[in-house]
Amino acid sequence: MGFRQGDVTGGAIGACLLVAGLALASSVPLAAQILSPPQEIPEPLVFAGSDDYPPFQWLDDDGEPRGFVIDLQDAIAHQQDLEAEHLLMAWDQAIEAVETGEADVVALFVSEEREERFDFTSPIYYVAHGIFARSPESVQKKPDDLSGMRVAVVEGSYAQNQLRENPAGGELRPQEDIRSALLAVVEGHADIAIVAAHTARHVIGAAELDIHQVSRPFWPTAYVFAVRRGRDDLHAWLQEQVGLLQAKGTYFDIHADWLPEMEWQPTTWRDHLRTLAWIALPLLLLGAGGYLWSWSLRRQVARKTRLLSRELMSRRSLQGELEYRLEHHMLTGLFNRSAFISKLDSLIEADPEWSPTIALIQLVNLEQLITAFSYQVALELQRTFARLLETQDFRLVGHFGSGLFAIVTSKPLEGNDVVGRLTEPLNLGSVDLDPVYVVGIVNEASLEADEGADELVRRGILAVAMAREAHHRWVIYSTDLEPDIDDLLLLQDFHRHGTRDMFLEYQPQLDIESGRVKAAEALIRWHHPNLGLVSPGRFIPMLEQAGLTHWITRWVIEEASDMLRRTGLAASGFRVSVNLAPQDLMEPDLVDFIAQCLAPPMPARSLWLEITETGFIRDPLRIRDVLSDLHDAGACISVDDFGTGYSSLSYMSEFPVDEVKLDMSFVGDMLTNDRHYLIVRSTITLAHELGLTVTAEGVEDRESLRTLVAMNCDTIQGFYLSRPLREESLLAFLDRDMEKMLSGVARSEE
Repeated sequence: MGFRQGDVTGGAIGACLLVAGLALASSVPLAAQILSPPQEIPEPLVFAGSDDYPPFQWLDDDGEPRGFVIDLQDAIAHQQDLEAEHLLMAWDQAIEAVETGEADVVALFVSEEREERFDFTSPIYYVAHGIFARSPESVQKKPDDLSGMRVAVVEGSYAQNQLRENPAGGELRPQEDIRSALLAVVEGHADIAIVAAHTARHVIGAAELDIHQVSRPFWPTAYVFAVRRGRDDLHAWLQEQVGLLQAKGTYFDIHADWLPEMEWQPTTWRDHLRTLAWIALPLLLLGAGGYLWSWSLRRQVARKTRLLSRELMSRRSLQGELEYRLEHHMLTGLFNRSAFISKLDSLIEADPEWSPTIALIQLVNLEQLITAFSYQVALELQRTFARLLETQDFRLVGHFGSGLFAIVTSKPLEGNDVVGRLTEPLNLGSVDLDPVYVVGIVNEASLEADEGADELVRRGILAVAMAREAHHRWVIYSTDLEPDIDDLLLLQDFHRHGTRDMFLEYQPQLDIESGRVKAAEALIRWHHPNLGLVSPGRFIPMLEQAGLTHWITRWVIEEASDMLRRTGLAASGFRVSVNLAPQDLMEPDLVDFIAQCLAPPMPARSLWLEITETGFIRDPLRIRDVLSDLHDAGACISVDDFGTGYSSLSYMSEFPVDEVKLDMSFVGDMLTNDRHYLIVRSTITLAHELGLTVTAEGVEDRESLRTLVAMNCDTIQGFYLSRPLREESLLAFLDRDMEKMLSGVARSEE
């Protein structure tokens, strides 16, 4: 798919600079404007840049610098009788050269990230980017949704910064230069390349690459001269020289020389025909005579003048549209995130005594709307909700995208008041819908000296996240919502060191019938080098929320299996129980991993997997298949913490379950709580009728043991028998005689 000659290109956008240049011309005589450079201006003046960025700057076959920007830089130096030196290299090295002082000036795109490091002159051109791919029909043609795509960009480029600041879902693959980025697509290392359109088209034509521009130009961006922050004299002098270059007309002469290159397009058959026509035209004109040639030339000049006038007017209109797009979200017309923060910062600076109130509002039913209705309905909901916000008396309203809105008020907000004002059916054309949203409120925030609007937005987003997690309509921010620093340290250390500081303890399980300890439950412990022994009740939920439990689950299984083999307990029929989180059962290769751990010489049934009762109802069909495969691999299945959920033993019997573990909340007080006593007794009876064994957890006294034995419980586990033990202590415990503990207790006759 190609583009018509009339399509707006990055080169055409650059022509709007001609208007800006004319505006800079002063009525003061040029001789008075050309000032001698201050002493701080270096001699020679060193310009850094890319060695492969035609038509702006590149090294030709002889190693000489060429390009539109090179000519501008020479002109700036020559009009002050200075010597210009050009250092052309890889782009990221050029940026680094200016930052380290090896070079003085570099030509680059304006971006928020670069504003923190450089001072910019007025624009010398406008350049757009494009998406390039091998097949123009099979890829995304817009840069705002790149999910699942490998995207080649130039290392350190404007495109790389844009996609990092506004992730679109693709996998970035940085390359050394634009030629390398295009070759990465041609050679199949990337699906698309997002690069400056001018240079890409030059490279494609010169190298005859089989690659196409599949998008219209986007990200029209100012191309400027930049100096490192802090070099104010050089920046002021350079800004003046750019203005003088335009006022004297030198800029326009250079621009005219390079215009065919900057407006360059790949040669087509039409171009060949046009070339032949222009070869024949001089011969015809010579035959027609001087008068006809002169008349034709005057017509061409008049026509070009009219076209230029219309073009200049359209550029003015385009400039205004571009400025609007930079500050507004195009779906709703509200301020985007960067503009919202900038406007709020201005309000805070204008009234330092003001304590702003901000609220973040997240529409949470967009995915359901897309599924139930269409993508267009979800877009219309956001547009209509934006109009509802604009009708309220808020000082500032913004839309950050993906259904996240922000408002600023002069007075504190009440959650119920916000919900009441914004809850009304919205007419979406074909259907009326109530918006479903959560609100994070930051009331009368106090800010430190180095904090601003971005900190207020962060607090609001944190409150929104807490509201979604707790299933509340609104949450008011407080410092209590901030994450625990120690938890963040734990999570960071787990990412860095994994299970390095973790170890296992084993809590013995007594088989009532034989009077022997034939099993133990493996329990993970974490001895953090700074925080000491960390409770599993603290770090396991944190790792579950972060989606990392499968790492520790596999480690526990490997450690327990290794202990059974190393000590010879596996051969004696000893078994170890390991806890599995519900999400562990969704891991695609879990069955293969456990089957490998149970491969000979490891006996079958030496590894028991404990799954909480709620884990069975998460996805029952898939869970049944996974448990059946685990059972076939030689593992046994226990229902952990039974009684704390809402399922029944009859429901559990539909799964390949071998054992039920009674939760300690029932066992611990069954002697004083008649209801719990009946639950324990009936569960044991029904489990036996279904062919399941029963283990009671939390046995902490002899009377509880006597009662469970009388109920014909199969196995007990708890502090009365033993606390969790390290491996060497477990081996010593297995040599103890349990006869004294069981003396005086007897099983009932079934």
